Amino acid sequence: MYLSSIEEKMLNGEYGEVIEKAMKVIVKVGETLGAEKLVEISHAHISGVSYFNIGDEGLELLEDLSNRGARILVYTSANPYSFAGLALYKDSSLLEKQMRIVKSLIKMGVDPNSFTCTPYKLRKPGIGEHLAWAESSAVIYANSVLGARTNRESGLTALMAALVGRTYYADMHKIENRKACEEVVVLFDINSILIASLLGLYIGKVAQCIPYIRARYRAESELMFDLMVRNMLASISATSDLPMAVLEGVTPQHTYVIERSEIISVNLKELEDMDLKCYSDTMLIGCPHVTLDELKLLLMDRHLDLLKKQGIQRIIVTVPKYIEKRDNEVNALIQRMREKYSIEVQILPGGCAVVSNLRFLNFMTIATPHGKALHYLQNLAGVKPCTIHV
Repeated sequence: MYLSSIEEKMLNGEYGEVIEKAMKVIVKVGETLGAEKLVEISHAHISGVSYFNIGDEGLELLEDLSNRGARILVYTSANPYSFAGLALYKDSSLLEKQMRIVKSLIKMGVDPNSFTCTPYKLRKPGIGEHLAWAESSAVIYANSVLGARTNRESGLTALMAALVGRTYYADMHKIENRKACEEVVVLFDINSILIASLLGLYIGKVAQCIPYIRARYRAESELMFDLMVRNMLASISATSDLPMAVLEGVTPQHTYVIERSEIISVNLKELEDMDLKCYSDTMLIGCPHVTLDELKLLLMDRHLDLLKKQGIQRIIVTVPKYIEKRDNEVNALIQRMREKYSIEVQILPGGCAVVSNLRFLNFMTIATPHGKALHYLQNLAGVKPCTIHV
């Protein structure tokens, strides 16, 4: 692999032991994937920040790095953490360990206002911008909608890339690898987050390579359109290892070609296996995270009337950490829901249900329109997910 003079010095330990070890990880991974060089990045995004995911070993690694002076070279955001970090568990040791993880990341230079699975809402990358992002739902959105370039990194490789400001130049960083090789034709209108999610779960299961998706979207606003696209892509990444999809009329840089003539046609009947019909009085919104404006859209009166008829009594909302600064708006929304609809709303900035053990909070079932949550809640969070329209 070709390295610049600065990169050689990093690898040889001239900038310290932490940089040396980080560079060795990036170079080794790059060599394994056939990368001929490294590329500078402008934004790293770290996943695996829940104590339930990384445990004591991960906590010790992060504290060791931060205590040895590890400092991030580029703008870096991090994924949301478990509900243990929001003091929702009775076990105080879980809270303490979760917050030690958060403090270690912030000490190294992670944006303290991030802790979100939608880092593009905090800092929007441009077309062709090189990133090192973990979090599969963010990766597929960056590649497919924004035209940025990032591989599906692990939390560790994203952290190492943040420390050296570089990643390996391979896979999604190279334009020749960003081509669709099969066509997906959707035979119905995508008109809700749930339908978009179920479609994404299905595409992720059947697609063998980057798909070119032809679909019609029926959205009431640009905000709802983005929510539907985001949830479809997040669902694709949940049931596959795909880092990208080419969306007709959406994906920038229309130099992509369909290399094979295979066509996958999808009708509503084929989504039935993904539609998990069961009952819950608790609903989850925010997987991926929603902004406050998006939440207001989802909790409009006509949507709430429908949710009330479906027996929803409590809504858990996960949002980016920075929304804490809009407490007045959040409190007004919560008060309105309680007084007008007798629905309790709990808004959890920086939190994630998927990476939390929800059995500790006595949940058995949770309703959600998000395909990503439908896929992960049972396996990772220990509760039964149910589909619901919103």
